[in-house]
Amino acid sequence: MINYIKGEITKKGLDFLVIENGGIGYHINTSQNTLNKIQSGSETVIFTYLHVREDILSLFGFADNDELEMFKKLISVNGVGPKAGLSILSILDTVSLKVAISTNDIQKISKASGIGKKTASKIVLELKDKIEKVDIEDVIESSKVVENETSELIKVLMTLGFTQNEAKKSLKNINLQDKNENEIIKEALRNLNN
Repeated sequence: MINYIKGEITKKGLDFLVIENGGIGYHINTSQNTLNKIQSGSETVIFTYLHVREDILSLFGFADNDELEMFKKLISVNGVGPKAGLSILSILDTVSLKVAISTNDIQKISKASGIGKKTASKIVLELKDKIEKVDIEDVIESSKVVENETSELIKVLMTLGFTQNEAKKSLKNINLQDKNENEIIKEALRNLNN
């Protein structure tokens, strides 16, 4: 019905955002991963899903189409509603969730609020054949590279006088790809000073 909404993010809550388009503020329920990717006041596109029940219409939205498609797959599992879908996508990004499903990692999925091991097992069972296969070796290798790169950057920030926790926090929302070390350090320093 509504594929996406493009507009300015006017508010971010714990599990929702408000995006203004054409003078209308749309309240959109969303995941923590999406909230981490967007900034208040920025112009952005949110991919949406309209959930219809007899007593309520709820709009759910995500920063990218992959997360929206994964959300739709999750809520197609009997017993997994929109809130549970958001809960899972708040602790696992789409690649991590695909890996967890592919490797039967019920423990990882059941860490989401409101998801027990029985529901996690059902998700794995029903979605294993519906998700695109993720090359686990590539995911593991790329996460090792990012981990090594991040630990080096943390050491650099610590030599500049920041604590390990401050350094980790400042690097958390920085896209490390396509940036050299100096650009990453400058962005991290800006994050620490804000």
